[in-house]
Amino acid sequence: MSGLYIEAGGSRGIGSLRGSPERALRARRRVALALGTVAMAVALMAQPAAASTTVSLHIVEAGSYSCLGPCASATYFNVVGRASSNIFRTMRYTTQGTVLSYDQNTNCLSQVETWQFTVRRPHHRPDHLFLTTTSDTFCFTSNPNVSHESATFVITGGSGRLRGATGQGSFAEDVLTTPQVGGGTMDATLTY
Repeated sequence: MSGLYIEAGGSRGIGSLRGSPERALRARRRVALALGTVAMAVALMAQPAAASTTVSLHIVEAGSYSCLGPCASATYFNVVGRASSNIFRTMRYTTQGTVLSYDQNTNCLSQVETWQFTVRRPHHRPDHLFLTTTSDTFCFTSNPNVSHESATFVITGGSGRLRGATGQGSFAEDVLTTPQVGGGTMDATLTY
């Protein structure tokens, strides 16, 4: 007999190829297939990351809020609402906020908020966009039913198509005491 025979496991073990050129050929093909599969996986993982997209994002949003305890003395609040944007069209959002302090001289609250926008796509899992305020003031006005909020924020990530999103922006809102609703506009530079 001529040629190279592969023996995997001894003369009586599984895969013994002694005396069988056909078995040796099949084994070499399996090894070549396995090596080819590994090479393809390595090549796919070495692909450069997809190019990122940077856009100017404009959002119009409105929602209703609730407080943990009476809103006049609450430290924590939640917002649920709907938004529309020039990039993602209709979205839903939730916000969790914490009042940090009150300044009597400006009649403003200092607070921090985290937002989650949900972008629904037919036949796909929804995408999410996350942001956190970096400076956020909620100021009372001479009208006891109207307050103004203004903030800057950073985009802290996302999921789905927005995975790894970054950016920054600002927003301004008018907030009513009764009914407990608010709304405004947000502008940001978004990279995803």
